[in-house]
Amino acid sequence: MSVDDDATPHVPSVGADPQGFDGMVDDEADDPHEVLSEVDFDTELGIAMAEDAKRVSRGELTSDAYWEKYDEAAEAEFGDAYRETPNPAVDRGEQTISDEAAQSLGCSVGSMCDVAEQLDAEDADGDTPRWGMVIDLQKCVGCDSCTVACKAENRTPPGVSYNVVMEEERGEFPNVTRTNLPRPCMQCENPPCVQVCPVSATYKMDDGVVNIDYDRCIGCRYCMIGCPYGARYFDFGENYDDEVEGAGEITSPEYGVDRGKREAEAGKSPVGNVRKCSFCTHRLERGEEPACVETCIGDARNMGDLDDPDSEVAEMADSTRSFQLKEGEGTDPNVYYLE
Repeated sequence: MSVDDDATPHVPSVGADPQGFDGMVDDEADDPHEVLSEVDFDTELGIAMAEDAKRVSRGELTSDAYWEKYDEAAEAEFGDAYRETPNPAVDRGEQTISDEAAQSLGCSVGSMCDVAEQLDAEDADGDTPRWGMVIDLQKCVGCDSCTVACKAENRTPPGVSYNVVMEEERGEFPNVTRTNLPRPCMQCENPPCVQVCPVSATYKMDDGVVNIDYDRCIGCRYCMIGCPYGARYFDFGENYDDEVEGAGEITSPEYGVDRGKREAEAGKSPVGNVRKCSFCTHRLERGEEPACVETCIGDARNMGDLDDPDSEVAEMADSTRSFQLKEGEGTDPNVYYLE
C-alpha cells in the first residue's frame, strides 16, 4: 500500500490533527522554574535565553543579535567555560556566529568544528547521510517496546527515557479511542537547544544528529527548557543497582565513546550532564538501525537517509500523510510522522 493512501487496512484512524499532537507534547512539558530550581545557575537568565533561542529557530531573531543581548550576562554567569568556546548559531551553516560579532563579545572566535573534535567524524567515503526517522502512527500500538529497547541499549538511569510514548484517550465508553504518540529527540535542523547552550556542549553533526559533548556539558539545563519537545533529561546519578545486579557495570558507548563503569559518586560523565536520544549513533556507525526501530513490533518506525530521494524514508517524509511536530516553531525536525 502506498504511504499516500488514507489509511492502513483494519487499523482505525489516529483521530487527531497535527495541532492535537502538539497539544499532547505541551501537556507533558515540565515547568521551567522547577527544572532549574536545583541548578546553581541563574534561573531567570536561563528562561529568558531559552525563550529567545526559540525565537532564533523561528527566524524572529538572529544568532548574532542573540549573543549580543546575552554576552555580558553569560560571561558573568559561566566565566571561562563561556569565554573559551565560540558561541553557537543555528541560523548559520557553520553553526557559529560571525567573526565580526564574536570579536566584539566575550566568547572565542572560531568554529564549532573545533569544539566537536572526534565526535563529528565523517564516513570514510565522505558520503555522509542525513539521518531521519518516519513514524507511522496508524501502526503504533502503544506497546512501549521502543521505550524498553532504548533503555536497555543506552543503559539510561531512572528518570531518563530517550524514547517515550505519549497517550491520549478520547470519547466515552464504549466509543473510546486512544492515540499513541512516540517521541524521540527530533534531531532538529534549527535546534534551540544548540542555540541556548552557553558552553557549546551541544551541536549538530553533519549527519543531522544533534549531539551532546558530555566533557563540555556543565549541567546548567538551559537546553532542557529550550527544547520545545521535552526530549532532554538530566542525569542525577541514580541507578538500578537495587533492582538489577551489576546494572552500572556496563554503560552504552553513546556517541562512540566508551566511558566504562558508571560512577555516580565521583560525578563521572554522563552523571551531572543533560542526556538525550542520539538515534543510537553508535549503532548507525556499525551499520545497524537504532534499537527502537529494530524492535518495533508494529513496524511503525522507519530509518534512513532523508537526502536520498530514492530512500523509503524520503518518500514517506514527502507523502501527503506526513507532518512534523510543532511546525510553527521553525525547528524543522528530522523526525516525521504519518497520520
